Amino acid sequence: MYNSDVLLEIAEVAVAFAGFASLVSILGQQDSVDPPLVLGFRMRGMLLTSLIVVGFSLAPIVLDEYGMGAHAVWVVASLALLAVSLAYMRWLLRAMGEIARARLRPTRFQRRVIIPTLLLSLVAVALVLAVNVVLASPAVYLTALALLLFQSGFAFSLIVFSFLPRHEPEE
Repeated sequence: MYNSDVLLEIAEVAVAFAGFASLVSILGQQDSVDPPLVLGFRMRGMLLTSLIVVGFSLAPIVLDEYGMGAHAVWVVASLALLAVSLAYMRWLLRAMGEIARARLRPTRFQRRVIIPTLLLSLVAVALVLAVNVVLASPAVYLTALALLLFQSGFAFSLIVFSFLPRHEPEE
């Protein structure tokens, strides 16, 4: 499979995000400027996304080793990743609802940048994968993985930033 090197590199980056974020959160847990519920949400989201990226970076390689044709590999991998991405999106929306029910008011940056970025990237993943069920293109599949990797990296940066002091302007 000609994309196996790229898929393995994507998996390695996802593992790095998960590992570093775990270390950061363990070392600085008491110093976070965000409430524990928000920090926990970010950690779970980042770890879940990283694991999804790792698993689905390896999935086409494994399917190829079982002798599936190239078209079938990309269709099956895209369908499976689409199903998992939709389940993850459902979890994300429920977790955001839990935070809202806890009456944790999002900052202006969270409302304008973080929440739309997370939701738009997941919608883009779902659309890309739905298209790829028809196209069966490795490039489109890699695009979906790159979007998920972006989301994992975005969550990683939010975790790191939550341990840095910040000044919120009055609204």
